[in-house]
Amino acid sequence: MDLGTIQGQLNDFTTFAKNIGTALGDIPTNIKAVIGFVQGFGDAADTTSSVLTSSDK
Repeated sequence: MDLGTIQGQLNDFTTFAKNIGTALGDIPTNIKAVIGFVQGFGDAADTTSSVLTSSDK
């Protein structure tokens, strides 16, 4: 194996490590976004339910 091949493989690994690090670092942000969406959806459903219930009276 020549040095050029080794260097190319190491560069590929460096790029992979950088990308996976970024992806893993974004996990908490993505989880917070999903939680926020679910909470907002629940609030909207509660509001809709309240409006429909009050208009039935």
